[in-house]
Amino acid sequence: MTKHRDTGQAIAELAILLPVLMLIVLGCLDLGRAYSVWVVLCNATREGARYASIYPYTAEDGSPSLPRIIARTQADAQAEGITLRAEDIQVANSVAVDQPVTVSASYDLQLMTLYLFGGGPVRIRARTEMMIITGVRS
Repeated sequence: MTKHRDTGQAIAELAILLPVLMLIVLGCLDLGRAYSVWVVLCNATREGARYASIYPYTAEDGSPSLPRIIARTQADAQAEGITLRAEDIQVANSVAVDQPVTVSASYDLQLMTLYLFGGGPVRIRARTEMMIITGVRS
């Protein structure tokens, strides 16, 4: 009787399964990164909407405080490690008291798994809506 050697079979199985396992691991990392970015965007838009609901106008001339709302949203995202451009943030209905104000933000995230296959970034969006508080003008 002859003795069979199985060492080559184990290496062949590893060579077949390793790319699949690496894609699964990278996919899990990408999912975690995307969720983290979404949470940061939600918090930043919430902070911008909260600021807009309390301070919808500038103190000097009563005009809408859009630059301040955008700056507040950018600062909150920056504190969490994400840099948002002003054009990535939209503020809607920021001047009418007793009306909702909506702050939206978007961020392009390059995923590792899509990068391997030549794909582009994925746009992640968040939106928060709050009511402007009556009688507050500052």
